[in-house]
Amino acid sequence: MRNAKVRKRLAAGKLHLRIRDLRNLGPRSETLLAAIGLYTADQLRARGALETYMALRRTNTARNLNMLWALVGALDPWPEGTDWREVAVGEQRLPLLLAVESREQAREAVLEAANLHTNSTGAADAIGLQAADDAGTASAATRASPFGDWAPGLPFEEKLTGKKRRAAKPARKRHQDEST
Repeated sequence: MRNAKVRKRLAAGKLHLRIRDLRNLGPRSETLLAAIGLYTADQLRARGALETYMALRRTNTARNLNMLWALVGALDPWPEGTDWREVAVGEQRLPLLLAVESREQAREAVLEAANLHTNSTGAADAIGLQAADDAGTASAATRASPFGDWAPGLPFEEKLTGKKRRAAKPARKRHQDEST
């Protein structure tokens, strides 16, 4: 892509890039993006990396952040791109993570306000939560953490036994013969 002739043809509209022609993206990415209605590199560029990634998350096709790094790297700088590993450890990482988190929180807040709950497939499931709300049983149990009282960072033993395990007693040192 660093070829001046290619850049001129792109600027003149004589050359159209496919998604797989972009850095970090290949045939599999092209298939995933076609599932959300993006068929050309220009459509991807117009939509933006973050919006595209969020659309992929809503359809449960983007299972990790590597797709986000690949999309950002493919579009910045246009059309050469940046390697996705550089994006993953670079200055763009934190703002992108914060943007994804804020959009997920906003989505959850909207679903919560509409009394919708997302199931494992990401689809809204209003029936179970609405029935619980109608029965007056929509308490912490219906919206509880899947971990129960346990939270990430706590040892598993506390969750399983309800009390801390004792540390193993140190091995006793063998006493040497007093004759020496």
